[in-house]
Amino acid sequence: MSGFIPFFNKRRVFIQQSLGLFALGAINPFKLFANTNTNEKNMVQLIRKSEQFNDVIFGGRFQVNKPVYNGKTNVKPYSSLFYWSNGYVNDRCEFGLHPHEGFEIMTFLFEGTIEHYDTETRVWTPLNAGDFQIIQSNSGIQHQEKITEGSRAFQIWFDPNFYEAVKQTPSYLDFHSKNFQPIQENGITTLTYVGKGSVAKALTPNLTIKKLTFEKQTKTNIELDETMSYTFYVLNGKGLADSQVIEKDDALRISNATKLDIDFQGELFFIETPTTLNYKPIWT
Repeated sequence: MSGFIPFFNKRRVFIQQSLGLFALGAINPFKLFANTNTNEKNMVQLIRKSEQFNDVIFGGRFQVNKPVYNGKTNVKPYSSLFYWSNGYVNDRCEFGLHPHEGFEIMTFLFEGTIEHYDTETRVWTPLNAGDFQIIQSNSGIQHQEKITEGSRAFQIWFDPNFYEAVKQTPSYLDFHSKNFQPIQENGITTLTYVGKGSVAKALTPNLTIKKLTFEKQTKTNIELDETMSYTFYVLNGKGLADSQVIEKDDALRISNATKLDIDFQGELFFIETPTTLNYKPIWT
């Protein structure tokens, strides 16, 4: 659903214009937040919805907030994660046929329906709440979408090693809620979209994406890998994380940590990527 971005593009022209290539590589995105707790072992940045990049398109029919966006200082890309948009559809929208190249683009649908068409499959594919898709745009693909009123979805872009990806054939893959078996343990339901045990295979290396559901108020800690970086997003609910109040549409960026202490009820969606990549991201 690349309509989540405020620009339409033509392949490499998009990369040159939208990335802006303005010394981003010299900036550590984990040092750009007002709401930051740090010590020798971890760094946690709370990014409230109001502090993210917020936008309205289609005359108010489509509202978005973006916890990762190249163009706003406090939510800049990091690791392999380039772009993340949470979209609410107030009325039916359609994004016309438009191109992508190099990036791995994932759309996670939480409410409503989407119809998707692309130039590789050449068919319209329906997606319902609980489904998600992976576009490995590689050497180039075009697609379009129709989105119903009341829909809510994430669109997230990853750099899988752009300069190598553009040498590969593009592909479109969709996955449905029936393809995934949540695991319940200690009152927490874990759904793995991408990562160990998932049927979905990403091109982006060492990528894990999960949703955690806390049916009741739960005080616990989530184990983390200190060599990895994380963004946790509050899909629904309210509570405490790292002793800070979190609520719907807030995000947390975390690095160099072994655990996250929480007291929470609701749903958390998170992405895990390597803090240090073995290739140079396209935006640096």
